[in-house]
Amino acid sequence: MPQTFSTRLASVLFVFVATALCSSQAFAQSDKHGVFEFRLGGYYPAIDNEFGDGAGPFETFFGTSSLWMGELEVDFYLLQGFGTLGLGMHAGYASTTGSVRNRDAIDEALPDTTTFRVIPLRASAVYRYDYSALNHGIPLVPVFKAGLDYYLWSIEGADGETAISNGNNASGGRAGWHASLGLHFLLDVVDPSSAAAFDLNWGINHSYLFVEYMMTRIDGFGSTGFDLSDDQWMFGLAFEF
Repeated sequence: MPQTFSTRLASVLFVFVATALCSSQAFAQSDKHGVFEFRLGGYYPAIDNEFGDGAGPFETFFGTSSLWMGELEVDFYLLQGFGTLGLGMHAGYASTTGSVRNRDAIDEALPDTTTFRVIPLRASAVYRYDYSALNHGIPLVPVFKAGLDYYLWSIEGADGETAISNGNNASGGRAGWHASLGLHFLLDVVDPSSAAAFDLNWGINHSYLFVEYMMTRIDGFGSTGFDLSDDQWMFGLAFEF
């Protein structure tokens, strides 16, 4: 029985709507739970600040070049709406190697080496203002963080064992706090179709390239001991899952 025009039109509309619904389901954004961040930046502890002008012990042993510090962070969202509010946990690592010094002539470098290591651990409250990026097409997301820190540190000899200073192990931990401001660029705008496929296959809602300025005060809240504070620029990638 030949189809009338209205029947054919209804069939075409049905196929169109069904296709659209299937497509929307295939590329629907998955639920958001949090963010992974990988960052890298320079770090130079404020150990020598108490010695005023001139070279302090850290500079004498390890020089003036910044250490490379890498960090991994994972945030979990607590509230979503006009931006997201969450809690974050960070762990990082930095190290540098210098020359052992002659005890009687500190400016004289010996063949052996010594290594300074630091492992920063942080807990943060995190606010991401992503409302404009997701609803108004502005691909910039300010991110604010603040929280508490604990830095594990050690100084090791050439044999890899913890050095001894005045009869004590040259290692310990220092507490403090941090605050940071970051600006994240939404990479989805560069290739939306790849971003949709990334979400479909891996559950990654959005990807960001970011820069972050972080201020840390790791001085045991003013107590005696090493001051591991620094103000740092960090650069990295973030993946929202």
